[in-house]
Amino acid sequence: MANFIEEVDEEVRRDRLEKAWKRWSPYAIGLIVLLLAGVAGHQVWKNWQAEKAAAAGVAFSAALNQAQAGKPADAAKAFADMAAAGKDGYALLARFQQAAMLIEAKDVAGAVAAYAAIASDGGLDRRFRDLANYLAAFHGFDTLGADGVRRHVAAIPADSAWHANARELQALAELKAGNRDAARQQLTALADDPLVPAGLRGRAAELLAALGGPVN
Repeated sequence: MANFIEEVDEEVRRDRLEKAWKRWSPYAIGLIVLLLAGVAGHQVWKNWQAEKAAAAGVAFSAALNQAQAGKPADAAKAFADMAAAGKDGYALLARFQQAAMLIEAKDVAGAVAAYAAIASDGGLDRRFRDLANYLAAFHGFDTLGADGVRRHVAAIPADSAWHANARELQALAELKAGNRDAARQQLTALADDPLVPAGLRGRAAELLAALGGPVN
């Protein structure tokens, strides 16, 4: 009798399992398919990213070769095309290289515009925008005038790694524009700031002394 009951229980369990499998197997299979598709898709994406990075590296090297061959204008064009075609790290490097090559090609206005475009790109990390603002002011020192230099310097916050250098640049721009007192104010602030690198503080103090001393 016990064996008979066990056999019946076994049949009932088997019947329930079959019904459960028929009911839920489509979902289970679908889930498995989705998981496999996700794994395969991720692998395809990784491969595509690797191929894309490799292609970007080749393009970047080709543009550098043009620069080394003494063709900065052609290199600038190649970097510009590369920057327009991508959103990765190579594209950002290409934007800075484009501006640098424009400087080499004596197109200062184009370089300053390229740096300004980087500086105004809200999608970039602030550190890169700060650097671009400083480079725009630095290379545009002779063409932007005091107002243009001030505008780029003002966009660099006090906690930026480029803030002190930017203040020095602004002091020089004020001096060039004939704003002697404004230049002395900037230089005094630099010379008295213990957080400013010693070399920069020394330059500020020397120029300040030549201008008649610090502002009280």
